[in-house]
Amino acid sequence: MSRKAFSAKGAVAVGPYSHAVESGDLVFLSGQTPINSQTGKLVEGDIAVQTNQCFENLLKV
Repeated sequence: MSRKAFSAKGAVAVGPYSHAVESGDLVFLSGQTPINSQTGKLVEGDIAVQTNQCFENLLKV
């Protein structure tokens, strides 16, 4: 089965991995950290603020 890796512009990778991998009809997304892609720093705030940043990063992927 073929596999295609994706690296998204504007999404920050903390390690040497792909942001997403497509294999057949499935898409696997990597875990995201609450890093602001514009500043490169972890967002400050509670779990709600950090969770929101994680979802913003996933949407960029």
